[in-house]
Amino acid sequence: MMTSRPSCFLNKKLYSALFRHINQPFAPTTVHKFSIKLVTLLSLLLISTQSISKSPIRLYKQYLIGTPKVYLQKSYPLKDCSAKYEKGTLCMQKHSLAGEEAEIAFRFLNDRLISIVLIMPLADISKVKKIFYALKTQFDLVLIEQGNNKLDIIKISTNTFNKHKLAKIIADFENEAYQKHNIKYTFISKKDFIIQSRKSRNFTDIFKNTPMQMRAATYSIVWKNRQVIGTISFIVPNITQSYLDQNPIVEDF
Repeated sequence: MMTSRPSCFLNKKLYSALFRHINQPFAPTTVHKFSIKLVTLLSLLLISTQSISKSPIRLYKQYLIGTPKVYLQKSYPLKDCSAKYEKGTLCMQKHSLAGEEAEIAFRFLNDRLISIVLIMPLADISKVKKIFYALKTQFDLVLIEQGNNKLDIIKISTNTFNKHKLAKIIADFENEAYQKHNIKYTFISKKDFIIQSRKSRNFTDIFKNTPMQMRAATYSIVWKNRQVIGTISFIVPNITQSYLDQNPIVEDF
């Protein structure tokens, strides 16, 4: 199990200690000692707050950005699947999302986790939609693609105030994409969508000046050999090698 430290529980203890000292009566001779204690408590509180602000980024379920490959190999039955995907990718079978069985692939940068991909066969359109709505519980849609054709959800939402008209535009685009057996959805986390959509007029704006922790996901559906294959990628677009170096994941023994 991987963890970060300290937890927000430490904040509560520091706050309690701080207010206990503030409310405690003291004589003039104890002012100097109290001041030292107060400065110490404030310093600890500042350190704690800074540590929490750099808490690990949860990529998908229990998996954290930057987790070393060796930690995952010790914890899960992973196999090398470089031949199927890119070099260094590890995979695990019999994963499940919304009741649908999937293969889960872990992608790394210098042996630290940066992306997770789910690959699953979907028997029919109803299951395609089920996975879509499972993603919608944590993410909001910002773009739909079919080959070179793109539907910018942010842009049309800005220019279309009628919800029924907006829904029809999206439905028409989806129907055409499904007929061509190729569609891709792009999402960002609901929390980030609330902030970013207010200052964005199109899809490109969404990814300008975004917080380091912003999570995104893509969901691609293609038809191959009369089988529907769904592929979901969970990413953190702004992740850098520098961030990984400065925020190592430690193993919790």
